[in-house]
Amino acid sequence: MLAEITAALIYYPLAMALGVAIVPSRNEKFLSRIIYAANFLNGLLTAAFVFFFAYDKWQPHEFSRQLFATSAHSFNLTLLVDAYSVSFTTLIGVLSGLILLFSRRYMHRESGYRRFFALIFLFMCGIKLVALAGTIDMLFAGWEIVGVSSFLLIGFYRTRLQPGRNALRTYTIYRFCDVGLFMSAWLTHKLGSELRFFELANAPLDAAFTATHSAFFVAIAILTLVAAMGKSAQYPFSFWVPRAMEGPTPSSAIFYGALSIHAGVFLLLRMYPIWKIVWFMPYLVGSVGLTTAIVANIAQKTQSNIKGQIGYASVAQVGLMFFELALGFTELAMAHFLGNAALRCYQLLASPSVVVLYLRQQAAGTLLRSGFSNFIVRHLGARLHRYYFAFSFSEGYSESILTALWLALKFFSRGIAYVLKPYTVVAFTLVLVTIFFIVTPQTGTRAHFIAVIAIGIAALLLAFSALGQHLAPRRVLYLTGLSAIFKGAAIIYLAPENIAESLVYFLGITGGFAVALFALRRIPKPLLSVEYAGVAERYPVATLWYFVGILWLTGFSLSPTFLGEDLLLHISAEKFPLATFFLAGCFVVNTVALFRSYVKLTFAR
Repeated sequence: MLAEITAALIYYPLAMALGVAIVPSRNEKFLSRIIYAANFLNGLLTAAFVFFFAYDKWQPHEFSRQLFATSAHSFNLTLLVDAYSVSFTTLIGVLSGLILLFSRRYMHRESGYRRFFALIFLFMCGIKLVALAGTIDMLFAGWEIVGVSSFLLIGFYRTRLQPGRNALRTYTIYRFCDVGLFMSAWLTHKLGSELRFFELANAPLDAAFTATHSAFFVAIAILTLVAAMGKSAQYPFSFWVPRAMEGPTPSSAIFYGALSIHAGVFLLLRMYPIWKIVWFMPYLVGSVGLTTAIVANIAQKTQSNIKGQIGYASVAQVGLMFFELALGFTELAMAHFLGNAALRCYQLLASPSVVVLYLRQQAAGTLLRSGFSNFIVRHLGARLHRYYFAFSFSEGYSESILTALWLALKFFSRGIAYVLKPYTVVAFTLVLVTIFFIVTPQTGTRAHFIAVIAIGIAALLLAFSALGQHLAPRRVLYLTGLSAIFKGAAIIYLAPENIAESLVYFLGITGGFAVALFALRRIPKPLLSVEYAGVAERYPVATLWYFVGILWLTGFSLSPTFLGEDLLLHISAEKFPLATFFLAGCFVVNTVALFRSYVKLTFAR
């Protein structure tokens, strides 16, 4: 019974997201009743989940179901029920129920009422998958769903430019840091394991095996930390938190006050047995957490809005959780996580009322307490006081650091787009591969490896060329589609015996490309050349299908492309590890290029 309820916790919010999105009625009262009933079911499933776990005497369980299989590899839906996942899932059930009840009235008469709840249910599916994932592959699937729903909710108000820009900024940081989790998953494939958290928690790692593969464990530990830093907004990735508050207050509360912001802590808890054996990692994790706690505490003092202040307060507490994990206090970090999530969710939901109260006090002539005043400030000299204020106002210069890197990447991409024409890259690569294929009998497998590198570099160049486009949604789509084809070809070139199994990947990118192109053809050509044309409000159906095509093309969780990419990771781990770096590079750059194109097309000034 517990297995069925655990699976239902994943499937039910996904079904609700699809149901709310496609329900023909736009009547707010009717939708509100559906959401109320869904919330009742949410509470019932959560209570049953906890009851049956307690009934089984709190014993951990692992459930697995095959979703996709080939002769070389299988992809399983593996879920883990233990103390950590039950605690996190219960928190999700309680807080998401509170958000759903609150939002039924808070979002009254909003034009995107239905869209908001569809995205909240999608987020619930993703965060529950993170909580219940039994393998790193399943955790990555949930991680991606959380990132996409975050992007859409930050950019909920599509008639304004700033939400779109902030949504893209946040998602770009997510995507670059997600490479850490992507590469960690690949390294576990390379080690010949699916990295099941159940085994990791209940059986100590073999000392001889870890000593033999110490470089792998070091790499997995560092990459996991990078992924956790991006999702939990640890320094220098902290600056996106106040900018992510552009969305509706309820979504800010559940994402950046309560659940999403703590996903990095949960990842470190799951991977704790791996990174704790790397001697320097506790020092590194502790340093990141302590630095973030200090910087976030200083930065929140000069935030001009209450949501930004609460966001930085939450980031500071998450930094302390990193520090607690570094010290080995895993249970304390989990308890801290649960308490902080509940508190920040409440604070963000109450923040509009607090602002109204302050405005009334100010209108009545009541003196308000100064925000930038504490013991340290009062005892600093005038010059140090100015430096302290500048450091706080600039949020620890984190945005300046990453903006410089982004500008360098954009300059490089535009240079690639200007110098190298797509047909030149494709023709040169095909000629080169043909030559290597002909000379293979004389040179052996070395020519194959050089050909794979050439195809991989071509895939990256096409991806960067797509990122360097200023205003050309169709061209970006063609370039990213070509890049995805070359990316898959680079792996299959070394393993032609797997070409039949890899068809799921190529069918996935073909389907995504076709859907996105069909949607673009439903939008008038003049609008495709206008920056921030506001297409989302004029052509909502075409915008929806364009975004679905983008997700499908870039390998959104559990899409055919995603399953195909998992197979490609498995093949590259066996045949040619270097090819994985091309996979990872295209994974990031193609997605950012397509999402940037989507923002410029659909949002309005």
